[in-house]
Amino acid sequence: MATPRRRKSLPPRPRVVGLAVVLVLLGGGCGSGAKLGAHALSQQSKSLQSAAAEGALLAQDAASGRTTRVFTREHSSELSAAASKTESTLKAATTEPALEGAVRRLAVIAGQVGADLERLGSASRDEARALAHELEAAAEASRKIGAGLE
Repeated sequence: MATPRRRKSLPPRPRVVGLAVVLVLLGGGCGSGAKLGAHALSQQSKSLQSAAAEGALLAQDAASGRTTRVFTREHSSELSAAASKTESTLKAATTEPALEGAVRRLAVIAGQVGADLERLGSASRDEARALAHELEAAAEASRKIGAGLE
């Protein structure tokens, strides 16, 4: 009798996407203290927007009970670490005077996203719902800043 083949289990799609976002954000953090031009700052904005948007989706899933507490805690921690790294990179970066305001605003948003994602790890359903709205707003704010750089 032939033994049945075992299927390889694949990680959940959000986790794969999340890890990709983390890698992009961490990669964007290399060279801290370097001078950021408009293109590099636009990339930072897109990475931050992605992390905030993914965090909002995670928060919505947590609020509706569509994800486990362990997954929410672990994934929000990964995203929070990436947002914190982006914040550090932006705070240490130098840029031309015309872009300094955008760098400061993105650093503030990155700090808020990191804090919101950290809170999400242990949030109640009601708090997760509120965090989803905050993270959506942060994603939109980051998108607008990035659009102004192009």
